[in-house]
Amino acid sequence: MKSYRNLKEIQGKESMGRRFSLAGLGILFLGRMASFAPNWYPPGATPPNAVAAFLQQYWALASFIALPAGFLCASVGSYFVNRFARRRWPGSRVIARPDEVLERSMKGFDDKFAYYAFSLPGCPYVVAGPCGVVLFAVRNDRGRIVINGDRWREPFSFGRIFTIFAREGVGHPPQELENQNKKMRTLLEQAGSSDAAGATNALSTVPISSAAAFLNDEVQIEAENASLPVLRADQIKEFIRRRTKEAKLTPATALALTDYLRSKSTYQEETTQ
Repeated sequence: MKSYRNLKEIQGKESMGRRFSLAGLGILFLGRMASFAPNWYPPGATPPNAVAAFLQQYWALASFIALPAGFLCASVGSYFVNRFARRRWPGSRVIARPDEVLERSMKGFDDKFAYYAFSLPGCPYVVAGPCGVVLFAVRNDRGRIVINGDRWREPFSFGRIFTIFAREGVGHPPQELENQNKKMRTLLEQAGSSDAAGATNALSTVPISSAAAFLNDEVQIEAENASLPVLRADQIKEFIRRRTKEAKLTPATALALTDYLRSKSTYQEETTQ
């Protein structure tokens, strides 16, 4: 399988997450220091500068503002770090980013298949080739997920209170993938005029399928009549194989599809596994 990654975007968002995390911790530290301002100088002493005088007078305000501001910055940073940074995954010795974990789950496919990570407009995770186009809504969180038809929810738990801003959250994958499907269909319809074999012209009718993929082994999925396929990491490869049998694309069309999407992608890394 050939892989095309937009490393600039992935690493940029990871870096932004780490900066937000450090900024949040810094703000919390300053707020903590402000709470000691009344004891910096003896009663009746004059502070040496305007900043010290301000903190001496408004230490409570500064401390209370720093608490939510620092917590929010740290939580936003954690969100991006969890989504774009390498880390150790439960039940595995692997240290990898989510996009790398998804790629590992598809190890073994030949170079007729292509994987695009954050390199196609509006579609973060895409697999193309003999399977047509497969879009993934990827989730990395652990915990309990309840799915009933088109409704997705996370039951309340005290543990999630402390990570409410740091977690990606289940969101609404059906709506997310519907929007991605429209963008991908528009992109395929923009394919150029037919080549000698008619493969490029056939791209507008290439089948597009989608699925929600949960990469964390500690997630607990309770699905009933889900409106789209819900997969664990070890089920992704079999899902793509089934889509390959159903799509029935000619080799020429599959090759034209992967080449066309490659030409439309913005990537800094191309690899073959």
